[in-house]
Amino acid sequence: MSSISNDLVWELTRSNSSYLVKRKSGSGVQFSREPLNLTNKHSYVQSGLANSKAVGVALSESGSIVLSTKKASTFATPAKSVISTTFKSYKTNRKIYAAVAGATKGYRDDLRPAAVSRASALLASKKPKKTQVKKLRGKKASA
Repeated sequence: MSSISNDLVWELTRSNSSYLVKRKSGSGVQFSREPLNLTNKHSYVQSGLANSKAVGVALSESGSIVLSTKKASTFATPAKSVISTTFKSYKTNRKIYAAVAGATKGYRDDLRPAAVSRASALLASKKPKKTQVKKLRGKKASA
């Protein structure tokens, strides 16, 4: 099977895609739910379907960070085109950020800040929320 142009794939999936989310409010903003889209913006640069090199960061069930990259050479077998790297949850956050930045260096340098910020947001979402205990004052405290 010969390779298909990235521009042709974008033209075919730009207005109709199962990942496309259209909003009428907010001046017609369009979002994308693609797994290899770091910012969830529906654009050619961020699209994981249209680009031959794409990066995705997700959280696994065990709480570890999964970095997914797309190989450009597997057109005939799309199921084998995504390579996943798992970073264990016991690693420190700085080591995970450095590993994500190192994996995207030389691959897609323009997506490095978005990949690190997505990993940071996912790690922050794992932490339990701090709740303050309301101190009783006056008659309620003495009762």
